[in-house]
Amino acid sequence: MHAWGRRIRAVAAAGFLWGQATGAATLVNPGFETGDFTGWSTFGQSWRIGVGADAQAGSYGAVNDMLGGDVDQFRGVFQNIAIVGGASYSAGVWLRTVTMDTTESWLEIQWFDNVGGFISQLQSVHTTADQPFTYLSLTNMVAPINAVTVSVRGIVQMHNTSGAPDFSIFDSFDFSGGPVVPEPGTLTLLGGAGAAIAWWRRRRFRGGF
Repeated sequence: MHAWGRRIRAVAAAGFLWGQATGAATLVNPGFETGDFTGWSTFGQSWRIGVGADAQAGSYGAVNDMLGGDVDQFRGVFQNIAIVGGASYSAGVWLRTVTMDTTESWLEIQWFDNVGGFISQLQSVHTTADQPFTYLSLTNMVAPINAVTVSVRGIVQMHNTSGAPDFSIFDSFDFSGGPVVPEPGTLTLLGGAGAAIAWWRRRRFRGGF
């Protein structure tokens, strides 16, 4: 192949690779480093922001205190993010549990459609015993094609209060992925490479080289 033709094909290949940049969905305040629940919502009793040993990284973590006399079986801290149906995503969180006798905790992902209708959910391994901060993850999840929103959740379930108090501490959530979105410069490069390839093919057809 002529050197010029090789250069054109190399440019086109480079443009293809540069076009693999991901349009990632991102969490607000993933490690609670604002010192509060900015960006997050909670349901159920006894959520608070902890410090010191309640932080996996930084200064803060989200703590659920399961106390004697509590009545809410399920508690959660969650954040909803716009996503693209059919794209691939991954999520994770660091979870620490203390004096776990009658509760369990886990990472949960829920998908919703454009009217807020629940579609489906995924759950990590459930933690039922004491542990230091341990990473829980859900990887290579393909969003349902009709999903437009994901809810990233830390969930605590109380089975009874006989073993209370139990403590679940969530910190450093992450969520990433999304469709392939070419950089604006890549589109220009690809357009120029396509025009050059077309020109080169016409020259070859006409016997230019």
